[in-house]
Amino acid sequence: MSPENLADPSWARVDGGAHDRTIEENWLFTLRKERFRSRTSGLAHDFFVIHLADAVHAIAITTEGEVLFVRQFRAASGRDSLEIPGGLVDPHEDPLVAGARELLEETGYAGDPPELIGTLWSNPSIVTSRTTTIVIRNARKVAEPKLDHTEELTVEKVPMHDVLGLVRSGKVDHALVVAGILWWLAAEGSPRG
Repeated sequence: MSPENLADPSWARVDGGAHDRTIEENWLFTLRKERFRSRTSGLAHDFFVIHLADAVHAIAITTEGEVLFVRQFRAASGRDSLEIPGGLVDPHEDPLVAGARELLEETGYAGDPPELIGTLWSNPSIVTSRTTTIVIRNARKVAEPKLDHTEELTVEKVPMHDVLGLVRSGKVDHALVVAGILWWLAAEGSPRG
């Protein structure tokens, strides 16, 4: 396949979306049935797509060389999850700004200007959301956390050299958090555990 063909998806929306319909819409997401046709076989198929805001995760490194994590309940797994701070990006908000905002809201920490690690599709088979991972260095506590009414979390500091061990042991098992951490570790080229 030539590089110019990579821009054209192998399936195209049928009749400009005339067959698409919204199944559920709420404050968090919109679930839609959307019909596409294969450019190769001509087969048309309905896909279910969750339209969800983009998200951001912040790898915050303290002046003492620790990475900030938050432990919070996750309803889909039915248990608490150890994660780097993060949340949803507001419409038209820069993910770098959103990541610094989420870090401050969840932990009370702020630091140097955010650095972009990268952006990944959260789950491109069913979700429109993309997740950006950023790094904020020299993080220090500047305020008390300002949590939403459903957020109950604790902040944990982990030495940088122990972060990979948390992933390897399964103590950090949120796939998008793991991807962001591994991407960061590859970019840093040093902190191993």
